[in-house]
Amino acid sequence: KYGMATADLKEMIAADVGANVNVIIETGGAKKWDNSTVSSDTNQRFLLEDSGLKLLQDNLGRKAMTDPNTLTDFIRFSKENFPANRYSLIFWDHGAGSLSGFGYDEFAPGTTMTLDEINSALKNADTVFDFIGFDACLMATFETAVMLNNYADYMIASEEIEPGRGWYYTDWISAISADTSMSTVQIGKN
Repeated sequence: KYGMATADLKEMIAADVGANVNVIIETGGAKKWDNSTVSSDTNQRFLLEDSGLKLLQDNLGRKAMTDPNTLTDFIRFSKENFPANRYSLIFWDHGAGSLSGFGYDEFAPGTTMTLDEINSALKNADTVFDFIGFDACLMATFETAVMLNNYADYMIASEEIEPGRGWYYTDWISAISADTSMSTVQIGKN
């Protein structure tokens, strides 16, 4: 609702994306997008480029964004097609902390990805991240941190309610693009 995901995509597009940085995005779970690029009929994958979003995979089918298999498949695809020295993962949507987990999918109402399901998805993806971030409310819980311990060096999350627009993506994507050796702590501060 209210075009919040589109607003964040526009912030990403406004970043100066470096040649050594790949930002891969999977879309899905929304009945209507506030742009003409993203389809509401199917999940899609995009690569962020200086010129905008480049469609990598179209018509992946309507996979629930709260299904751990969707997350595992996305991570594996990204790692296989865009191998890197450093990986980060950001969950964008609604958060409900330790009790209900993460996410909302308009095509699968009432479902979330619980912490044990996130754990399963990350375990099956077999990837270690510099950081895993939650651009979502209420995810900075002790239980979330303990669960992520085997998969990431750092967790970036809020223990409070986040504003609808969430993180501001332009500046930190530009900063990491300008200095790919930037410490993970500095990325988090940005």
